[in-house]
Amino acid sequence: MLLSGLLLLDRALVRANSSLARLDAQSGALLTEAFVADYDATLDRIAAQVGEARPLAASATLDAAVIAMVQRTPGIRHVWATTLDGHRILSVDRTGPSTPRLSSTLTDSLDQPHPTGRSTLGVTHRGRSAGSSGWILMTRSIRTADTLVRGRSRSADSVITVGVVVDGEALRQLLLRTTTDSSEATSSSRRILLVLAGADTVTTLGGDASGRHPLGADSAVSLARLPTGGRWTVASTHSLATRSQRWGMLALGIGGMLFLAIGLLREQQRALHVAARSVELERLYSDVKRANQAKSEFLANVSHELRTPLNAIVGFVELLRDGFYGDLSPRQVPPVDRIAASATHLRHLVDQVLDIAKIAAGRLEVHTETIVLRPFVLNVASELESLVSEKGLALSITVGASLPRVRTDPTHLRQILINLIGNAVKYTTAGSVSVRARLLGAPEDIGNRTPMPRAGMDDPSAAALLAKAPRTGIWIALQVIDTGVGIAPGDMARIFDEFEQVNAGPRGDSMQRGTGLGLAISRRLARLLAGDISVESVLGRGSTFTIWLPVSPADLARERPVSVEAAPVPPTAA
Repeated sequence: MLLSGLLLLDRALVRANSSLARLDAQSGALLTEAFVADYDATLDRIAAQVGEARPLAASATLDAAVIAMVQRTPGIRHVWATTLDGHRILSVDRTGPSTPRLSSTLTDSLDQPHPTGRSTLGVTHRGRSAGSSGWILMTRSIRTADTLVRGRSRSADSVITVGVVVDGEALRQLLLRTTTDSSEATSSSRRILLVLAGADTVTTLGGDASGRHPLGADSAVSLARLPTGGRWTVASTHSLATRSQRWGMLALGIGGMLFLAIGLLREQQRALHVAARSVELERLYSDVKRANQAKSEFLANVSHELRTPLNAIVGFVELLRDGFYGDLSPRQVPPVDRIAASATHLRHLVDQVLDIAKIAAGRLEVHTETIVLRPFVLNVASELESLVSEKGLALSITVGASLPRVRTDPTHLRQILINLIGNAVKYTTAGSVSVRARLLGAPEDIGNRTPMPRAGMDDPSAAALLAKAPRTGIWIALQVIDTGVGIAPGDMARIFDEFEQVNAGPRGDSMQRGTGLGLAISRRLARLLAGDISVESVLGRGSTFTIWLPVSPADLARERPVSVEAAPVPPTAA
């Protein structure tokens, strides 16, 4: 309750001082309007005297009449009248010991001609120094009949500019005199009252000695409408509370409550910011989601439409190679083989793009089957044996026959293995490519049935490998190991991104360069099969990609004990 009372009191002070600033600015604007209107009427009377002047006696009579007006109006500092050609026909100064002198810049500006053909009224300002009142120049152009001006001929309907220089201090004194005993609260809390003509300062009440104007968000602004149709700005600022009031408020509270109030206000602002940011992020997420969905649908449709003509091309090329349309000549065989290789590569690329689109759209189906891992891996390796032989590499497979059966999608698992083995062969110039599988995380009684390494105290390497599994459970780690170029630590994360490659090579050799989709598709397929793919690599020494295949404890319990380990497939060398 004390905290609420302090906050309410502070808000009441803010509203009260805002009201005082607004009333102060409005009253200052009204006084400024009256001030300018008064001197505008004086200028009108002086212009009338100049317009009625006649030859001969015009000089003495005009000067005497204008001097009398100047003496009756304390704020006027100088009165002048000039013709269009710059001839001064009237110049009257106020004299006195305390009368300020006009600056040379202001005096020079009075002699400038005012080429206008109609009667106008303008208000301008030229400041003298920072923080002081300035000069107010009021001018009016009049037309006079044909006559003589101080011995000089004047043409009919000639234009004469009549002007007065008013000291801005007169406006300041007028604003000061309005502070009566009933408005002492206004004057005591006022920080500054400022009258501005555009970017120039007419006069100032308050402020500091340097001339700075402390106007801020708590300032009130009002407009003074001038007889010319222009506007001056009157701004006022009042302090939020006096020193004694602020100390009184602090004495009523507790330090802890003050910190609590500040914390609550900051948390509220932060919550509003977070809410606004959340709305913006939701909107951006919706836009990105729609754009990604449109991209996926586009890729899926285009890839699907490309497969039909590609299949036709591949089919007809195979017919040509089989001699269905006649035997090929020796010169025709190489181009047809090149067509077949390019069509196969393009169909493989289209299939990869279609798989990415299906995975992103969530339309890739999984058909789970129970497979025996050893013959499955041998079958996949046999498809790539020719590719390994062409590069002169050794291929070894170590997959025990005692491994439990795995429930997975054989089509997707085959695609993962082909991608990983193909990459291993591609980035290995000399050495070997190995495929091996091991059971990790099996219970003690079941794990002893297989001679394959288990995670335990007897095999630290298996325990270290099991620590990299996606989650706890029983796994078969199917590894593809090569002795190729390896991968730098900074590149291991991005190789699984779409269209990302390390040392991809020139774009002109697209068949050797690849697309950068194989690893991205493989990881997504592995995760779709409830597993994952991890990588370990040493730059210049090779890489090891591990496919994590989950094993159900029920399937593991049904496996029969096997005491004889299947011999590994002998290495295949070119």
